[in-house]
Amino acid sequence: MGLTTQLVADGLLVAGFGIQHSVLATLRVKRVVKARTRMEALAWRSVESLSNVVYILIAASLWRHTPDAVVWEASGLLMYGMYAVTVASWLWYWQLHLFEYDCGLAFGSTTLVAHVTGSPAPRLTPWKVGSRRWIRFPVHTAFFGMFLFLPTMTADLLVLGIMLNVYNVIGSILYDKRLLRLAGDSYRHYVDVTGLIFPPVYRAPRGAADLSMPPPRHWRRPVTHLPGLIAGCGLGALYSMLLGPSATTPTDMLKVASVGLLGAAVTGLLLGAALRPQAEDWGQRQTDLSTTVALNAAVGVITWAAISWLRTGAAPAFAAFLPLWFTVQYIGHVFAAMASRKKRVAASGAPTQPAGADPSRTGRHAEPAVS
Repeated sequence: MGLTTQLVADGLLVAGFGIQHSVLATLRVKRVVKARTRMEALAWRSVESLSNVVYILIAASLWRHTPDAVVWEASGLLMYGMYAVTVASWLWYWQLHLFEYDCGLAFGSTTLVAHVTGSPAPRLTPWKVGSRRWIRFPVHTAFFGMFLFLPTMTADLLVLGIMLNVYNVIGSILYDKRLLRLAGDSYRHYVDVTGLIFPPVYRAPRGAADLSMPPPRHWRRPVTHLPGLIAGCGLGALYSMLLGPSATTPTDMLKVASVGLLGAAVTGLLLGAALRPQAEDWGQRQTDLSTTVALNAAVGVITWAAISWLRTGAAPAFAAFLPLWFTVQYIGHVFAAMASRKKRVAASGAPTQPAGADPSRTGRHAEPAVS
């Protein structure tokens, strides 16, 4: 297969991701799903996120690598600078999800837990925190640095970086329009003082500072998330042991999915059993729990990448990063919630009563995962 054919095949794989992502996110699809299954739009995020991860695993298995077609290879200070931008962008991606979003809502795990336990359905409340004061979709901003500043850029990775970020912009515009239709004036006021992907430096330098929005409360006691940090280090060691320093072949991707499920079950159950709830409100407890599990998921991938770098001088293929991160965050949160609920029931001698929780605090605003 010639180079051009390989790059066209890779481009089609990236385009396919954008098509399935956009189709599943449309309001029309959500209306049809609700009419036929009574599944709310927030619950549909679980299906969207699962579809994204499955697609990434399949696409990574079919991906045509072009190691000999090097577009650029930086050296010296430029190389270190590009490494710094790439690593900082990946770390920012995880920082955004951990500190500026409710991961349980972003990935849909809180909705699943609510359904399984008969708890109140989560609701969305906008947060004004960190970069979201100036940028509506900062996760999408991070994608530019994550994929376009690689010090050694091969032709296939350049196709990935360009096409992914073209869809990144198109998808952000479409999502923005959906939110305007759903939220109306309350979201329009936010749009007026923020940028889509980049901050409105001249138009609105203060951003959303003057808008009234509730602050997030999931980091009010940072020490409560320490078990997630510890578990994540162990999870990274597990990845290194079972996956090795790289993951690129179809068999590797199957192992990634299996190891991700194993890590989700083990760390989720451990964290759910070990953590002590710090809130009476059911929604706040799930926000706290999903944040700890998400910290565990992110640190697991980062630790695996660091171990691989020390062993081989290169990080694993990032095609495995997002599936591992999502699987452990989503499935891990479900396992943790079940373990936590079992512990609470055993301690009280009777089932908990989540239905009495304050529904106004049951959810927080988040954007779909792997956008």
